[in-house]
Order: sequence, then structure tokens, then C-alpha cells
Amino acid sequence: MLIISTFEHSIEVEQALAVLESIGVHREKIMTVIMDNHDERIDKNATNHPNKTTLAFEVGMACSTALSVIGISAGFVLEWGPIIWGILSAAFGFLIGYVGTRILQKKYFRQVLRMKERLPELAVLIDCQESHFHDVQRILWEYRALSVGTIKQ
Repeated sequence: MLIISTFEHSIEVEQALAVLESIGVHREKIMTVIMDNHDERIDKNATNHPNKTTLAFEVGMACSTALSVIGISAGFVLEWGPIIWGILSAAFGFLIGYVGTRILQKKYFRQVLRMKERLPELAVLIDCQESHFHDVQRILWEYRALSVGTIKQ
């Protein structure tokens, strides 16, 4: 039987192939083909942007650190003391950084972030005996195959 499956190019493909070899499917009976997505992007730097929530969190933490230093310094002169002013200014700095970054991302990066990043797909063709068919199919689904098809020979 010929089993054809598609995967996103990831480490799980390698793990699935190793498991298939361990159950008795010879390496000569397995063929992999990398597929080309060929999708044109408006912005060629679209793949270089970090995750939008991660970026907002990082900017919020940086603003929090900067404003907490200023709040602690000012707290030595103010009435509530450096600890309270440091905590208040850190919270305020985080809110400014996080909310400001999210607003900028919605305004300027809408087109870039809307496009889903697709990893290149990989087709795996396996020529196996009927006795291994169900095991091979189960292993492919277990390692997150996008699709699995069969051809009886």
C-alpha cells in the first residue's frame, strides 16, 4: 500500500519517520518532498515580526522598569516612600507600554499581522505492507499529519 501524508515542516516529521523506521518500515520505502507555498507577501519583513502579544508584553515590562526607577527615586522625597511609589509607577509604566504598543500594532501592522504565517508543507510517501498499514496511519496522525491518504496497489 502507498500512504501519502502532508505535514507542516517541523521536528514532528522527523520523529514520525524515526518511529516508522523502528516498527519495520525501511528507509528506502519512505520518500519526502518539500512543497513550495509560493504566496506573495506585500511586506517581505512580515516573517520577522514577533508575536504581537509577546511584543506588547516586552515593551510593557521595559516601560515598567524605567518608570519604577523614576518612581523609587522620587519616592525618597515624596510622602508614601520609595516602595509604594516604585510599585505604583511600575504598574503605570506597564499599562502605558502595553496599551500603547497594542494601539500601534492595530493601527500600523493590521495588514501584516492578518496574514497567517504558513510553514512550508512536506509530503511524505510511504510504501508499506498491508500488515503495517494501520500502525503507519496511526503514527502519522499521532505526529500531527495535516492529511493522510492511501492508494491500494
